[in-house]
Amino acid sequence: MSRSGRINWVFGGVVGALALLAITSMLLKEGRRPILEPEASNPAGSAALPENHPPIDALNRANTLLQMILKDPQNADIRVQLGDAYYDAGLYQEAARAYEEGIAMKPQGPEVETDLATCYHYLGQDDKALQALDRVLLEHPGFAQALFNKGVILQTARNDAAGAVAAWQELLRSNPDYPRRTELEQKISQLQSALK
Repeated sequence: MSRSGRINWVFGGVVGALALLAITSMLLKEGRRPILEPEASNPAGSAALPENHPPIDALNRANTLLQMILKDPQNADIRVQLGDAYYDAGLYQEAARAYEEGIAMKPQGPEVETDLATCYHYLGQDDKALQALDRVLLEHPGFAQALFNKGVILQTARNDAAGAVAAWQELLRSNPDYPRRTELEQKISQLQSALK
C-alpha cells in the first residue's frame, strides 16, 4: 500500500471515530446509553437496545453520510439524506439541522420541508412547525402530508379542533383518493360533534 493510501485509511478511520464519538456524546447528553454493537453480538439473547435508543442501522447510515459530507460539503442531497437518517433514529434536533442546511443550499420538495416541520413539532416548536407547513402549502396547495400534519398539530398542540377539521377537510377535498379517508372522516366527525 502506498503512503497516500495509508494516509487515506488513517484519515477515514479518524473521521469515522469522530463521527461515532459525536453521536455517542449526543446520546449521552440526552440521557441515552449508546449501544455500539449490533444485536447479533449479544450472546445472552437479552434485549440489545435500551428503551428509546435510536436504531443502529439509522446511526450507521448517519455515520456513512457524515463521511460523505466531509468529502462533498456542498451536496444538499446528502444533507437531506442525513436528516432522514437522524429522523429515522428519532434525533429530531439533528434532523432539523441537516434539513435546514440542505434546504438552504438548494430548494427541496414538499416532503423534506414537511419532515422539517415534523421535527419542529417533536421539539416543541409548534409555531415554527405551523409556519413551515404553511410555506409548504403556499407552494404546494393540497399536499396531503402537510395538511394532515397541520391538523394534528392544531388539534394536539393548539387545542384548535376547528382548525384541525378545516385542514383535514381540505386534505380530503384536494386528495379524493386519500388512503386513510374513512379513518380521517371519522376523526373529523368526532371533532365536529365535540364542537357543538
